[in-house]
Amino acid sequence: MKLFIQLLSLGILFPAVLLCQPKVSLVGDSNLDFGETTNFSEVKRIVTIKNIGTDTLIISNVSSSCGCTAALMSNDHIPPSDSAALSITFDAKQFSGKIRKTVTMQTNDTSRLRVEIGFTANVVRYLELSPEYLFLRTVKDSATSQTITIKNVGKETVKFLSVTSSIDELVTNLSNNAVDPGEEVTLSTMIKPTTTGTITGNIEVKTDHPKIPSFTVRFFAWAKEDKKTIN
Repeated sequence: MKLFIQLLSLGILFPAVLLCQPKVSLVGDSNLDFGETTNFSEVKRIVTIKNIGTDTLIISNVSSSCGCTAALMSNDHIPPSDSAALSITFDAKQFSGKIRKTVTMQTNDTSRLRVEIGFTANVVRYLELSPEYLFLRTVKDSATSQTITIKNVGKETVKFLSVTSSIDELVTNLSNNAVDPGEEVTLSTMIKPTTTGTITGNIEVKTDHPKIPSFTVRFFAWAKEDKKTIN
């Protein structure tokens, strides 16, 4: 009799356990088209992950196929009939032409343990910077200079409307206010820190090009107390 009761209990509970399952669903296509972008752009898309099952959906090990793509879940535990947002941000700086990247994640949905979301983009380069950011080693109350070359790799002349620094200690100067296709201009920078330590900021360049109305150059400076300490 006892064995019969145990078997009966298992017979009742087992189907209930089977029915209580998470189920992952992507709202929309799992293959995204980011379209045309420039090498100065960061493209961001939001993908909705929905749980259409009857138990909590758990998302883990969210990763991308390269360091150019950041993927972040708004919630990794999704109750039944609820949803969460997956934010995908693609930095096109290092690319040119058509690319395809993927974002993957693991779930506790036994019918779909691994979910893959792919995206494509066509990266068009109009201007190229060398170097792409500034790093300056300097001394408090002493001026240090560095230059960036801006090359026009497009087919149209680009005019520079303004160049501004996020801090007063760093000043900039362009060798020319326009650059023709195949030509280069020089962006000169000079920093004279009034304090020691790490200094970070941005240089914003505005242009008349419709595809790149502005772009940003990051800079990092390390200021010591005197010249002897930076050797």
